[in-house]
Amino acid sequence: MRRSFKWLFRLMLISLVWAVGQAITRSMTSSDLEAEDVELYSFWNQAEFTPHSPSLRRVKARTLMGGTTVDLREAHPSEDGLSVDVGTLLAGTAVLIPRDWNVEVVEESKAAAVEIRLDDSGEGAADGPKVTIYVGTTLGGALVGHKLPTET
Repeated sequence: MRRSFKWLFRLMLISLVWAVGQAITRSMTSSDLEAEDVELYSFWNQAEFTPHSPSLRRVKARTLMGGTTVDLREAHPSEDGLSVDVGTLLAGTAVLIPRDWNVEVVEESKAAAVEIRLDDSGEGAADGPKVTIYVGTTLGGALVGHKLPTET
């Protein structure tokens, strides 16, 4: 009987941590995906975000123990450029961008797999908007590319 109570307590504790984490990430995530500055958070969850700002300046995305897709293919960077800061811990994050953007990727990973799938054949990419993507991944994985591996 005592063993059952221990397991029940552990299950309730894990559920409480998950619920608090969900509440915190929802409160910190930008509700307006058309804003110039967007912050996206995911904890122990699968999340997809599609900012579609007409003048996007900054995107900050943080993922902890889950999976996140940040699809920027419908957004338009501001005239001054776009800075995307992606932090991933014990998780996986994919950043999807259009082919005509001039992209620089700065990667810092620790015990992680980061895959950059950008082709240099995009016409006008050198003349396209300047986008800098900072990818910090620890014990997880990240993808920066034009499409997900499952998309054809």
